[in-house]
Amino acid sequence: MNCEDLMNIPKIYSGMKLIAGGSGMYRNIRWIYFADCTQCLSDDFKVSQLIHGGELVIVTNAALTDNDDKMLSMIVEMNQKNVAGLVINVGQISPMLTEYCNDNELPLFELSYDLHLIDLSQIVCKALVEEESNTNSIDQLLAAIIYSSNINDADIKIRAGYLGTSISDKNHIVVLKLNKNNKLQDSYENLQRYIRYEFKNYGLQKMLMLWQIDTGIMLIPSELFSRDLLSNILTRIIDHISSYYGIDAKAGIGSAYEYISELKKSFQEALNSIKISHSESKSQKVFFYDNLGIYSLITQIKNDKFLDEYVNNHIGKLIQSDVLQEGDLCKTLEAYLDHNCNAAAAAEHLFIHRNTMRYRMDKIKKILCCELDDLDVYLELKMAFEIKNYRESQKDQS
Repeated sequence: MNCEDLMNIPKIYSGMKLIAGGSGMYRNIRWIYFADCTQCLSDDFKVSQLIHGGELVIVTNAALTDNDDKMLSMIVEMNQKNVAGLVINVGQISPMLTEYCNDNELPLFELSYDLHLIDLSQIVCKALVEEESNTNSIDQLLAAIIYSSNINDADIKIRAGYLGTSISDKNHIVVLKLNKNNKLQDSYENLQRYIRYEFKNYGLQKMLMLWQIDTGIMLIPSELFSRDLLSNILTRIIDHISSYYGIDAKAGIGSAYEYISELKKSFQEALNSIKISHSESKSQKVFFYDNLGIYSLITQIKNDKFLDEYVNNHIGKLIQSDVLQEGDLCKTLEAYLDHNCNAAAAAEHLFIHRNTMRYRMDKIKKILCCELDDLDVYLELKMAFEIKNYRESQKDQS
């Protein structure tokens, strides 16, 4: 639940008013923290030692709110710990605090005397517990869809209805993969809430999402999200993860399927899209399975030995020559093939002289014992390099 969700609760909406920091309504609420103790007034008090991030902080002690310097110092410290928002009694909010909250996108709420603290606490805590319970049930439902061998579409739709969501028409499975590390640790919950918030802005009120270690799995209805819109949302999420957590991430999108029982295929396609991502542009972060081209065929071959033998049979001698002589023959031949067998264009791409290109190509032909202008040879070599790149990307991720 974020601050916007909080204000959508009728009793909260009628008893609390947003004063500042409206741009930060996406901030997620983890729990409530009452910062009203007399200890807060002492000079050596460090509020950062008592909060962990995501708290909705409530301050009603006039002795504290009337002290602008102390109040601002405490709020700055809490904001550095990424609290969700600040709630202060009516008539106790200073212009200085309002300005700070606006500048830092920290939601600041004014609490009326009609909404008692005990009622506010009960409402928020109940909403958080219900959200946690609902999230766990959604996790189990999505896990059943992508992992169960035998599922009944009608049963899944009924279970989804009980959870307040629906699964209809065509859907994609999206996989969000984070680089292996432990930087997030306890922040996965906040990240999931941010992702839900991003999709909620475009009409997806309740999203089926499952998080497993460093991988997020989502079910996305294709009728709500065009390819461009989905790509833009995922790019924004990935950029947020990079800037906020310092972690690189990539997203793979499987094909859209009408039947729920086929969504496990979309899940595998999304995984395969990420597997080949190392073979694509490093700047690209979002990969659609439909755009994989020849890779969509390669990823269907589960026999790794067969793939490795194909590479070895066609360009194995070239690979070995590069290893022994620290050469660039594989790189040269791949550039030659990528430029439709145009040696001049390949030389320009590699930043080498044409004579150097000619020398390397003669050496390549001698090692491979083949004529490169033969269409069948071209296709075989092209396929060999595609498989080589795919297998290398698999090893990089293992």
